[in-house]
Amino acid sequence: MKRTVRVLTTVLIATTLAASTIGSAVAEPGKNQIEATASCSNGETYTFVLNGMGKAWQLEETNSNLLVKSYKLTYYDPDTGDLIGSDTYGGGEKNGQEGDLITCRGEVTTVLEGIGEVRVVAEFEAFVTPRGSD
Repeated sequence: MKRTVRVLTTVLIATTLAASTIGSAVAEPGKNQIEATASCSNGETYTFVLNGMGKAWQLEETNSNLLVKSYKLTYYDPDTGDLIGSDTYGGGEKNGQEGDLITCRGEVTTVLEGIGEVRVVAEFEAFVTPRGSD
């Protein structure tokens, strides 16, 4: 299990590095990008593009982003439902953001290099930029 989590972490870091070299003015999924949808506590459902494991997720058809302050990603085998592993991030200080933070949940099935097809369940706290644009 520890080896699987290490492999997932290594793949995700490599994806992040590769994605950081891609300029993306429009939210269109490409190499090392995942399109996902999440329902949030503000009553909105957002479709966004993840660039690897970056913390700013581009909202589709807008100039806005979801800036993620914390998340838990859980990876499952899409055929058996078996747990493969998980990843968490705690985004540090949230002072001054309390009124803007939203809680979201979504899932997507995708292929991760070196792992294969996985179902990813994401739970995260974020705010929409520019602020007040939700």
